[in-house]
Amino acid sequence: MSNPIKSYLGRSIDLLRRNTARVVQSEPTPRALPTTIFSFDSTNPPVDKIDQFGLGSDIEVGGLSTCNLSLIPSNANASSDAGQYSHMSFYGYLSTKIPQAKIGQIRTGYAGFRNTSKPTLFGQDTWDLELYSHLKIVVGYRGWEGWRNRWVVNIGVDGRPKSDVFQHRLELPPSPNSTSSKVPLDPFTFHATPQSLSTLYLPLSSFVLIKKGVISPSPIPLDKSAIRTIGFALLGRDRGDDGPSGSSPLTSGANGSKGLLGNFNLGGWGKTPLSKEEIESDHDLKSLIEEDSPSPAPAQEPTRRAPSASPNSAGGYHRVGATQAATPKDATDATNVPSETGLNGKAQGQGQEDKEGYFELCIKSVEAVKWDPEMDGLEEGV
Repeated sequence: MSNPIKSYLGRSIDLLRRNTARVVQSEPTPRALPTTIFSFDSTNPPVDKIDQFGLGSDIEVGGLSTCNLSLIPSNANASSDAGQYSHMSFYGYLSTKIPQAKIGQIRTGYAGFRNTSKPTLFGQDTWDLELYSHLKIVVGYRGWEGWRNRWVVNIGVDGRPKSDVFQHRLELPPSPNSTSSKVPLDPFTFHATPQSLSTLYLPLSSFVLIKKGVISPSPIPLDKSAIRTIGFALLGRDRGDDGPSGSSPLTSGANGSKGLLGNFNLGGWGKTPLSKEEIESDHDLKSLIEEDSPSPAPAQEPTRRAPSASPNSAGGYHRVGATQAATPKDATDATNVPSETGLNGKAQGQGQEDKEGYFELCIKSVEAVKWDPEMDGLEEGV
């Protein structure tokens, strides 16, 4: 029996076992105990395997961005075969440059990953997070400062088109590990300490539906009962930044009419109005990443919590135990650091200066929790 079939049957049996146990152990008043979505830390087993995730970048359509996923050993001198890991690293070199031959044809400046879908005999194996209020993410960043605030978290829901995602910005705090240097680093030499990581709480109620790359005009809430995929993406361009323009029949037609790509909003923050057939011919993950679009006007602005300030429960997301180090001195020299104007989706003109640099997102764990920011703690009951 082939491995894919074994995996398929194994998932089906595991799903049946979990559903049966849920019915047998059902309580009149269920408790929302923290549930692990992903764990890449050997002190919190089991550790999720890399082959359970798919990743992609603009290199698949002719861009220059690269990316990779690796589990990082707890001991920098130990081999990955030792089986003891500190975190998972999503790393690479992001570039918004468009090769001359591809100008007017592709978008660049994006990379991302998510878990792969898990089909079973009983349908998709999904997460039911109805009892939970937040995603708790233990994460850190190192690399070029210009990419630090370009991250988003994407959630795919079973029953919706795969091009639809619910999205929330991942605001990573400044740290000595994000600098003006764009030079690639070795992720296997990085020791993730508590001081280099932050614990972020993202309200599930604040995720915004991105429908075919466009923010849904109607406030459709996230269906927490059937979450199919969770992933992270780095988006390097602003909405309206189409990169260098060129005279091409793709972008301009006869008599001044728009060509095939006349309405193509390049840059990873927008979406191309390609036909359904053209979209479906692309790789599934690539299609999701290309069509991702962070909210230009989030429902609620993220709230940064100072140690002495009272907790803020009014939406946004909440940071606990975040790195408090000020922005490093050399980071002030970083060029093209995204401004709030750009991140809020306001067009900054076409042909912005090309940006490129190394990125490394270090993820220790992702959990679903019921969290009360007023109490600054987790709730075990409903």
